[in-house]
Amino acid sequence: MQSKFEEKTYENYFNTELDRRTQIYFPLGQVQEGFLGFDSAGFSNNRSLFRMLGHPFSHFPYFAGAPLSEIEHFMGRIISELPIFKVNLLFQYKRPEYIKLSSGSEWAHWYIPYFRYHIYKEQQQLLMLIHRQFGDRVLSLYAAPAIFDINELVQKKIANQIIESSNFQQCYMLDGHHRNTYIEAGAHSVACSEPKRIEKIDLISLLTQFEDTISKQENNSQFIINFRQDITNLMYESSYYSKSFKALLDPFSRYERYPLTYSFLVMHNFKLLTGIQWLIKT
Repeated sequence: MQSKFEEKTYENYFNTELDRRTQIYFPLGQVQEGFLGFDSAGFSNNRSLFRMLGHPFSHFPYFAGAPLSEIEHFMGRIISELPIFKVNLLFQYKRPEYIKLSSGSEWAHWYIPYFRYHIYKEQQQLLMLIHRQFGDRVLSLYAAPAIFDINELVQKKIANQIIESSNFQQCYMLDGHHRNTYIEAGAHSVACSEPKRIEKIDLISLLTQFEDTISKQENNSQFIINFRQDITNLMYESSYYSKSFKALLDPFSRYERYPLTYSFLVMHNFKLLTGIQWLIKT
């Protein structure tokens, strides 16, 4: 039986709590979907965007917008003032099934009701490409709640217990499997089809310990641009995603001369296509 809440609800609650509890940067394109909304001339009249970026005239009644060059400038200024970016994070959120009957395929691993989510071949192949390319410079995780009912989800959100109520696994640990199962947060899981026990992950501790292995530190803007370039190359290598990814990016090719803004556009479309959330650890 599918959990009685939407995956997006869990994702939003999770991100809100993660933002409060860790030094995580949520790229603008991921937090406010569609925020760039500029026309073919590279002009945006999105007042809320410019307020977010701190444009000096955005609160004035006569402010009608600004060109993309100003968006690029103000985003670059904000990003430069943030703590040094260290590691890119990729989260794949899952809404699990709750298996209550002994007829469940994995019942023999638990003998009590358990949670289960599916691992999709094409998505996993992409995550493995990323893992092989970046190694310890990117942390890719599946995140799924050990919650079945929307009322419990809301109560955990109010109590700031969404993270503690979730099961986490590094994506590369699930390679070759079709499903992952668990009975509660903070416990090990069993990945299938060939059963494999995978030890639990403490997300906050992992994020605290996770260090960047790059010897030369880029500035924050270059950190984003470089990651976008690498992700673009990997997406073009993907036999499953490349055609659609190119089709999504083609309308924005004229904006490549604004590399920071273009990076947010690329990563926004990366999320729309793959469902993978991009965050940055500072």
